[in-house]
Amino acid sequence: MRKSMIILILYGIITLLNFDIVYAGSKVAVSTKVKGKVEVRPNRNDVYKNLKTGNILEDKSQVKTGNNGFTAIIFIDDKSTLKIKENTEIEITGKRTAAKISKKIFMDIGTLRATVGKQRQGEFVIQTPTSVASVKGTDFWLSTDPIEGDLLITLDGNVLFTNTITGESISVTGGNTGFSLPNGDLSVATTDPATIPEDPSEVEEETGNELRIYFEGPDGEEKSILIRY
Repeated sequence: MRKSMIILILYGIITLLNFDIVYAGSKVAVSTKVKGKVEVRPNRNDVYKNLKTGNILEDKSQVKTGNNGFTAIIFIDDKSTLKIKENTEIEITGKRTAAKISKKIFMDIGTLRATVGKQRQGEFVIQTPTSVASVKGTDFWLSTDPIEGDLLITLDGNVLFTNTITGESISVTGGNTGFSLPNGDLSVATTDPATIPEDPSEVEEETGNELRIYFEGPDGEEKSILIRY
């Protein structure tokens, strides 16, 4: 109940924030939970700094988690979420078209869970060194390793899974797991429940009754909004 309330309040605040702060330019997502070591940088030419709950993420933001790190982010246009587990490195890009954001996640290594609202073809894509996962609306886990390849576990919906070595694609539906290997092999099988990663955010915690959202003001200064619930 508390987790749902936080997300509902957060999305309402995001919707009502000033256009120039959130919707203009390259703002694409907000971090809603941070545990352990999590760092972010605006682009590859900048330096990493600690990610805080409530930070607004921009187009081309890079996020990496340490050995004990975890973060959850929510996209500001449709409430799609990413839950990023430990030892993961991603880059988030978002191209705005009218009121929608076309999202492409470049994932170098690690594990994440994506819960995606209804999308048009190509509006939500995750690309790894081995594969591309194209999503229309679903809930799935994706793990990638440059040497061992990719494991895609679809919990609900349908994901088009493409091996970039061969260009071959398969559909991975709910209850099934896709395997995409660096040698070009691509296959699907019924999911073994023991292989589904643990979602740290499903463990309810008493985290207080405040959430602070951080953003940059017109003069470059850091500002924040405090939400009490």
